[in-house]
Amino acid sequence: MNLYDVHSHILPQIDDGAENVDVSVNIINTLYNQGVRHICLTPHYYTHQESMESFLSRRESSFNLLKPSLPSDIEFCLGAEVYVTDIIMNNKSLKPVCYGNSDYILLEFPYSTTFTGSSYEFLFRIINQYGVMPILAHIERYESLIKNPKLLQKLSSEGVMFQTNAVSYKNKALLRKFKKLLNKDLIHFIGSDAHNMIRNSPTTYGETFELINKKVGDFAVDKINQNAKRLFEIAK
Repeated sequence: MNLYDVHSHILPQIDDGAENVDVSVNIINTLYNQGVRHICLTPHYYTHQESMESFLSRRESSFNLLKPSLPSDIEFCLGAEVYVTDIIMNNKSLKPVCYGNSDYILLEFPYSTTFTGSSYEFLFRIINQYGVMPILAHIERYESLIKNPKLLQKLSSEGVMFQTNAVSYKNKALLRKFKKLLNKDLIHFIGSDAHNMIRNSPTTYGETFELINKKVGDFAVDKINQNAKRLFEIAK
């Protein structure tokens, strides 16, 4: 299987993910054994804690530290999991924290966000001011989204895309919800969100896609893979 991981914390010594290169390599090898051949490196960028310049400098240092240990038969893409606060609007551009050379950006909001009213307007202010295409990270963590498919449908119709974590498919209650969303094409990406071998362990990443194939159908797996493939192609 040729799988894609669009959300990970594999870069060493930059956030609460991999603490050193050995852990990074262990995660990468584990994902490889699960069939993953394309990995997005998306460390946390907390917009209220540091400048974008500082984050990008730290990301570059971390990537350079890992580079000598990267396998040649996996394709990597640099990005960020951008935590949204009002301070994000102080940046002239969000392009540097998008996936590679693309306009797609992985966004994380406070989990209490309703994506209605002022928070809805703020999301689309980001889109319109910066010309980015948002991918909302691990939507299962937002009660307002996971309990309201109509809201997801509304956001999707306006260009917002959604990512879920592979490990969440082990939760039977969430799996039932995911099945409905996958059938409505409201889950566009899957990521490991792996921080280490324990937290969001990558050991069953491939099994998640096998489960989706069994419970929903191969069309759902194909759509997710095609979305991720297109993301990587644009990011180059």
